[in-house]
Amino acid sequence: MPPKILFRLGLFLLFLSVPTFFVADHWLRTRIFTPLEYPVSLDAPELKSPPFRINLRETYFVSLHLDDSLDDYYADGRCSFRNIQGSKWRVYRVTSPVRQPRTLWTDSDTITPDNPYLYHAFIASPGQYQLEWTLPASASCLNPRHPKLRVFTGSYDYYQNVALAQIACLFLSGTGLVLALTATFSVRSRFLAVTEAPRMFPDMVLRNVLPMAKHAPLPLIHDPPHWPLVCCSILWVLILTFMMWAPLPRRGLFVRWPHPNTITWQTSPWPDALEVYVAPSHFFINGQEVSRNALRPKLAAQLSHRAEWTVYFEADPNTAYMDAIYAIDTIQECDANLVWVTPKMRQQWQRNALAQGDSPTGPVLSSPQSR
Repeated sequence: MPPKILFRLGLFLLFLSVPTFFVADHWLRTRIFTPLEYPVSLDAPELKSPPFRINLRETYFVSLHLDDSLDDYYADGRCSFRNIQGSKWRVYRVTSPVRQPRTLWTDSDTITPDNPYLYHAFIASPGQYQLEWTLPASASCLNPRHPKLRVFTGSYDYYQNVALAQIACLFLSGTGLVLALTATFSVRSRFLAVTEAPRMFPDMVLRNVLPMAKHAPLPLIHDPPHWPLVCCSILWVLILTFMMWAPLPRRGLFVRWPHPNTITWQTSPWPDALEVYVAPSHFFINGQEVSRNALRPKLAAQLSHRAEWTVYFEADPNTAYMDAIYAIDTIQECDANLVWVTPKMRQQWQRNALAQGDSPTGPVLSSPQSR
């Protein structure tokens, strides 16, 4: 490709990618993902937030945020988050202060409570809003937990898309810089080649006595379009487009791989650990067989009487994969800390117990029959 076209193409890519990089960064920093986080006192039955601004057309979530407390895990009448159940909230859109200063945008009665993914959430367009929250009389005991009115939305997808766009800008700016430098050095080498080298007889005119035939350059290599560059550009545009806008489904179970010795089962305040054991077509909780449908309520009943929600899970080698996954999913749905006892962990515990002169069974029994 001629140096002139290469230089112009390089400058075009530079002037296109560099401003786009900084514009995308500025746009992301000016987005408001948490437009409201307002401390309140629950002594009054009606809570009202100051006006807040939203600059994204997105789904926002409404919550009365409280500090974490162990009282939420007890059902014996303690002051917990249950004291604010049944409260009502309303979101108003603040408009012109002259006529009708605000209009009702949505409220908790408009949102269908049967769908948990739409409860305490509303779809907003850019503008100014205000939140009001009606509380029951028993909510004043939650003041020590620093209540706050919060309105927020997710920011992960925005940060990911802007990051991918900035990576594309870096790639295009680097390509433009390489093209511009290549064209510059090509012109410079041609300019230096014009300078005549010193000769022994400068007065003698040099003549070419042998004819030299020059072949025409191949059009697909020398003349535009430069096919490798065009094809690579199209391929990169398609790859980055699918990376930025293709859905990214989440599948599987979250797993951490700590060292087995970091599991402090000896410090449990209970005389026996809570264990779920799965055999072929059978489920056991602490050695007592339960049906598949009764696994979750039985496990929730056991956890409700414990302060430490740690469940040790172990499966027979002949157990079906679907039964083991069902048990793991059930334990995680109960918000318990799952410890998966693998065969290697079982062997290591037995070796440590034999070395210390203790019982070789370890913290969790290998099977209900061994009890």
